[in-house]
Amino acid sequence: MQIKGFWNRHKAEWYQKGLEHSGFPKAAMGVILPRAERCKSFLDVGSGCGSLAIPLAKAGKTVTALDASGAMINILNEEVKKLKLKGIKPLVSEWDKAELKAHDAVLCANVPTLLSEPEKTIKRMDSLARKAVFIIENADPKGDKFYYNELYPLLFNKPFGERADYFRTYSALHSLGIYANVEIIEYDFDQPFADLDEAMEFWKEYIGIVTGEHDRKLRDFLDKKLVRKKGTLLAKFHKKSAVMWWVKGKKA
Repeated sequence: MQIKGFWNRHKAEWYQKGLEHSGFPKAAMGVILPRAERCKSFLDVGSGCGSLAIPLAKAGKTVTALDASGAMINILNEEVKKLKLKGIKPLVSEWDKAELKAHDAVLCANVPTLLSEPEKTIKRMDSLARKAVFIIENADPKGDKFYYNELYPLLFNKPFGERADYFRTYSALHSLGIYANVEIIEYDFDQPFADLDEAMEFWKEYIGIVTGEHDRKLRDFLDKKLVRKKGTLLAKFHKKSAVMWWVKGKKA
């Protein structure tokens, strides 16, 4: 969410539709809210279209929702207006350029680019948190993303490779003397499509295919892989994430 230009409006809308079939917000809130009873204000770094900012606001928290993508923040603004929510302040800015005030809690969920230099990012998050910090990352380096483990060999004759995992961040925390708690959550995150043409557009956009040379293989694969349910095509995914959290001034 912090790669400038990555989240165009089309991708942002797909992500928002995926949230309608996702158990991620509920699973994450199940860990965060019981441990944030003393926290009234949250800084949500890489908030996207509000997957966690919205349930936090519904729980009575005030949230500064920071994201580098104008498309994501525009969708968040639309959702805030539609739901008549108070307590969310959307902010379009890159993390390293934003002028931010301290909040009771800092939250960063599924923003791997932000943690490419974990020590630097962790230090700033910790300095902006008065009471607690929550970081959520992928917990399965061999876990699939958008069927890439199958598609890359099929289309490009090469493996996709392992994904970034929470362990590097946890190691960085330990080296900084922060002995964080870790809780693993599991959830479904299914992506819906109106038809096969939309699914084709989705995968070509994400993989970066601009020609039609792979269309037949990709279409045949998706036609067999996607699940038809109530007039919708679903790409079904089950994910694991690690919620790393610590309370300021206390050891885990």
